[in-house]
Amino acid sequence: MKTWQRRLGMGVGGFAALVILLLGGAYGMSASAVGAGHDVASHAFDASIGNAAAGARYTVMFGCTDCHSPDLGGKLLIDGMPFARVAAPNLTAGSPEGAFTDEEFERAMRHGIGRDGRKLFIMPSAEYTYLSDQDIADILAWIRSLPAVERELPARAFGPVGRMMVALGKVPSQPDLMAADPDAKHLDRPAPDDALALGHYYTRLCTGCHGLELTGGQPIEPGMPPAPNITPGGNPGNWSLEEFRAVFKTGRTPEGKQLVGMPWQAIGTARPHEIDAIWTYLRSLPAKEGPVLNQP
Repeated sequence: MKTWQRRLGMGVGGFAALVILLLGGAYGMSASAVGAGHDVASHAFDASIGNAAAGARYTVMFGCTDCHSPDLGGKLLIDGMPFARVAAPNLTAGSPEGAFTDEEFERAMRHGIGRDGRKLFIMPSAEYTYLSDQDIADILAWIRSLPAVERELPARAFGPVGRMMVALGKVPSQPDLMAADPDAKHLDRPAPDDALALGHYYTRLCTGCHGLELTGGQPIEPGMPPAPNITPGGNPGNWSLEEFRAVFKTGRTPEGKQLVGMPWQAIGTARPHEIDAIWTYLRSLPAKEGPVLNQP
């Protein structure tokens, strides 16, 4: 064999060995994050206080039906191996695991731990952790009132690329996001006439995309635009209340930009005083400079 061929073979072999070593390391580092066995401190949660009618509204407003489908029977969200295959699970009693217990549901919603003990990645528990016991109970009451849906969904799986990204911290789990938020805690639902408190409560659901300080964030999905700065330092600081309301009716900003990736239709199901409260709270914030230049 010629010397150059032998060297090429040695180089390719060495590179292959390095790739295998890196993938093996990524697999090992990610195994604890994506595997089962995670738990959280118990929280006294009484689901008997739930109001199904209120829960029906919240499952739309909080985006549950966007991911889990309108009948809450679940659907495939990501089918992109070698990255990952992730389905939003069936929340109804037709799930292979049966109906959620109070503890399982609360733990998934507000702590980011699935009923199988694995950390959740797509489910926005880091935002839902702020929700009140009443809101969680209302949502669960609505789910329990729905007919059982039997739907076959694939099990969650991370491919080598996905595991590498988890190991590098590029795909943080929901419990990890909560651990990085010093203000993460369950709140009580404010009174309807307390606009500032109610606006703060609802904008906790915006932090997953717009960042903890609401100054903007990187795209959640490839190809999506970055989430803009929604403090008075961004374009929304120039909008009137009427213009702000119109955004959630049309999906277009006063500047004429069509919103992409923003769940404006879900938020638009909020009651008028709730939309107004969000605007009031955002206007009360100091104008902050965000890391994202693209504005709505």
